[in-house]
Amino acid sequence: MKECEFWQKKQKLDLLMGQENGFARAYSICQELWEQLCASSWSQEGKWQELKIELAQIFASIIIETGAMEHVPTALARLSMAGQHPYSVFLQARIFWLQGRYFDALVLLEEYFQIDHAGTRAVFAKDSNYWQVNEDVQERILNLLARCYKFYGMTDLAADCYLRSSNVVKHFPSKVLEYSNYLFNAHYLFMPKDEYFLAHTGFDKLFKGIKQYKHKSFVHKRHRKIRLGYISPDFRQHVVLLFIWAMLTQYDREQFEVYCFSYSRVEDRYSHYIKSKVTAWFNICDLNFAQAAKLIYGQEIDILVELAGHSQNNCLPVLAYKPAPVQACGIGYFATTGLKAVDYFLTDKYLVQENTGTLEVHADEVRLQDSSYFVEKLLVMPHSHFCYKPLEDMPEPMSAPCRRNGYITFGSFNNLSKVNDTVLSAWAEILRRVPDSRLFLKGNLLSDREGRELIRQKLLSLGLDESRFELRGFSNAYLTEYYEMDVALDTFPYPGGGTTCDALYMGVPVISLGDGSHGGNFGISLLKNAGLDFCCAHSFEEYVEKAVLLAGDFELLDALHLGLRNMMKASPIMDERLYMHELESGYRKIWDKYLFR
Repeated sequence: MKECEFWQKKQKLDLLMGQENGFARAYSICQELWEQLCASSWSQEGKWQELKIELAQIFASIIIETGAMEHVPTALARLSMAGQHPYSVFLQARIFWLQGRYFDALVLLEEYFQIDHAGTRAVFAKDSNYWQVNEDVQERILNLLARCYKFYGMTDLAADCYLRSSNVVKHFPSKVLEYSNYLFNAHYLFMPKDEYFLAHTGFDKLFKGIKQYKHKSFVHKRHRKIRLGYISPDFRQHVVLLFIWAMLTQYDREQFEVYCFSYSRVEDRYSHYIKSKVTAWFNICDLNFAQAAKLIYGQEIDILVELAGHSQNNCLPVLAYKPAPVQACGIGYFATTGLKAVDYFLTDKYLVQENTGTLEVHADEVRLQDSSYFVEKLLVMPHSHFCYKPLEDMPEPMSAPCRRNGYITFGSFNNLSKVNDTVLSAWAEILRRVPDSRLFLKGNLLSDREGRELIRQKLLSLGLDESRFELRGFSNAYLTEYYEMDVALDTFPYPGGGTTCDALYMGVPVISLGDGSHGGNFGISLLKNAGLDFCCAHSFEEYVEKAVLLAGDFELLDALHLGLRNMMKASPIMDERLYMHELESGYRKIWDKYLFR
């Protein structure tokens, strides 16, 4: 290959790497250029050595983006052959992450970039190579660090890295994404409510100067039915789908039309079923924020509901353009969006304790309420703000295992990132007060050698003998493992959602601690709606006491294991008709408020 041909192909490679769907086509060109460069006589010259490093980095990037695991050894070998370079080291760590070598990724990043921990902050040495790379690469390094820290439960360091990555990057979509990551991860922390709310208001500042759509009420008044728009990345097999199924499939077709805007490339059998039930379906994956907003605006949506909040792949930036006259958020998030363009947040009477100090348990209709910790007005459901729907056949509940074991097994299948040192100390105290009891933990972190050892050492340091706890890695077929658990222990301040529903549906009672915040009370709302007030705690000591008290009654536990599923089915949590009646009453209330304002 002549040098001019080489550069022409390199130019084509650069163009493909700039296209979202260009990685697969870029692979063969990158391979050809690498082989030509290695075989040529000019490969040892300075500029060609630099190009060799670049091609090694491009090849690694292609493997990362396409997930072509069979080419990982080649990618790592080329990065090593090209010599140490800050971006090459980042790519090597990124490949480690792709392989599930999370500890190796973290160690490589911390050692190469000379990172130390100062309280809740990751500190780079003054002569660290981190300072030699541009802002885009710094953002990627911080993002990967945050993911590693979060995986190992160092959530304060993770939140710090996400916030700094948002501050450092200039690319607007990345800046918004990283700030959402920061806000989501802040929920793992014991952060004061005022500080937590203030952090969320910072999200709105990112959209300063965004031109919003204007709406004329007469355009919307001519609609015979209210046009509901749901926008989400989770119209597919996902835990959120368990809570939004009724919204999408059981709505009143005489009064509402439903438009789905999916932000996911994955469309499975659930997606196709939803498509058959709704008025219209749009996949917005290939659109930027402004283009997606334009599409939604063109459908004349009356009420647009975002279902992810600040969770992964959320669509809040689209709502910043105000493509619908009334906008709301709920289900997939647990706190204010911070975005002033969002008018309402879906909640229920058990979650609004933070505003009044009391639970308004006698309210029997949908109401609107202000909150000191939300920029949105709260749309308060009189029962549950979600409706749980198992989408797969689930095993039948069985008797409590304590009846055959003679001892109590406490447990948690929650994400181990939620299991902070305070939670572990509560669990250790419960085991100390319940003789011969066991603790059964299961999760992704426990499939990781270093993660498993981290939890093991923490439990040992709390005075627990190793015979009293079992640590089990993640598996997809986990529901029958609830047969081994008598009482589930919820996490705090970030409680379980889908995990709690699964436990209850399998007959396992859950002890939850609500801290009085909206997100912290999620488990409390779930339990109260299921008629399990005696499982609700509001302090560390009460949490421990209620777990100990329940563990002392084998007969009650057995009755709960055999009866909880029927209790759930008869409760507002699974009453689709009641839920949709209340939800659609809420939609009509906020729509009338807009039309006749």
